[in-house]
Amino acid sequence: MTRVSTSEADEYKRLKAQEGQTAKRAEGNISRHIAGVLKTQNIMYDMVSDLNERGEDMEKRIALLETKLETLLTNLQALPGLISQVINQQHRDFLEVQLQPYDKHSPERSQSVSRRRSSSTAPPTSSESS
Repeated sequence: MTRVSTSEADEYKRLKAQEGQTAKRAEGNISRHIAGVLKTQNIMYDMVSDLNERGEDMEKRIALLETKLETLLTNLQALPGLISQVINQQHRDFLEVQLQPYDKHSPERSQSVSRRRSSSTAPPTSSESS
């Protein structure tokens, strides 16, 4: 057996102590690094969850807008037909009023008819000019 000198034994102890300190520092660094990674992972998870919620909200809003646009398009496509119906009804109402039989008992009707006739072709009478 070889005998180890005291200086070699002291050097060995010093190296072992340094190794232990280095291992402890490495463990501390690794622990802090793992804690940082876990914190980052939690932040990323929260961000992804938030983005998913926002995406779902956006999809709902887009679907609602699509429904409103479809309704608007349907109403716009129906508009010419509705306008035509209203114009036709107003035309029928106008013709109905114009084609009503002459009512001798209604002074308003006879005055409006005589005014229309006089303004279109006949010269004014003395009662109309004053």
